[in-house]
Amino acid sequence: MGAQAVKKYFTPKWEEFSSHGELEDVLEASLASAIRASAMQMKVLGEFRTRMQEQRRLAAQASRADKEHEHAIEGLKTALDSVRTAYEQMEVDLKESDSNLLNMTKQLDNANAAQRVAAEALEAANNEKRRLLEEAKARDEEVLGLRKDLANAEDGRKEAEAGKREVEAKLANAEANFVANFHNTEAYTNFTDYFARVGQQEVLTALRSDHPDFDVKTLEARFPPPDARSEDES
Repeated sequence: MGAQAVKKYFTPKWEEFSSHGELEDVLEASLASAIRASAMQMKVLGEFRTRMQEQRRLAAQASRADKEHEHAIEGLKTALDSVRTAYEQMEVDLKESDSNLLNMTKQLDNANAAQRVAAEALEAANNEKRRLLEEAKARDEEVLGLRKDLANAEDGRKEAEAGKREVEAKLANAEANFVANFHNTEAYTNFTDYFARVGQQEVLTALRSDHPDFDVKTLEARFPPPDARSEDES
């Protein structure tokens, strides 16, 4: 059967030809109908394949999109975890910063207190320094006065030593004269009586010193000094 013969059976008026046509025509119509059905099946199958391929493509795209979405979600979760970790670290750093700030504030307060104490100590030290300088100045003046007094005392000592030497010289001369002229005195004629009177005077002197309330006038009259008795006897 030629293509033109088959083609005519694809028209609508031949769709129900098998119910009233001749056998050859019926066979041709059935064959044409089968061919048309097969062509339609092929077309439907092709469309089905196309749709299936499109569905697979869409499914693949959806799968890739899901994977990308999951990957994006995982990335977002990772980023969120990083942000959460960074936030927690920021909270820790903030607490540490607050603690450091509090410690620095306390240190600053302590430093201010120490500075006040140091300033007070410095002021007290300056006052003490001024007081010591004034005392040192007064002592310098006192030392200067003492040096002057010492110089005057040294001059007085020298004068006293000169006077002492003069007195010692006079005493030495008097002793020498007494020794030289002792044989001309009354004591020499009665030597034993003279030294007895000297001893009596020493006893009277000791009584006056040790017993100031004791009346020694009677004893003084009874035991006069050696020179006084010599004058009375003469």
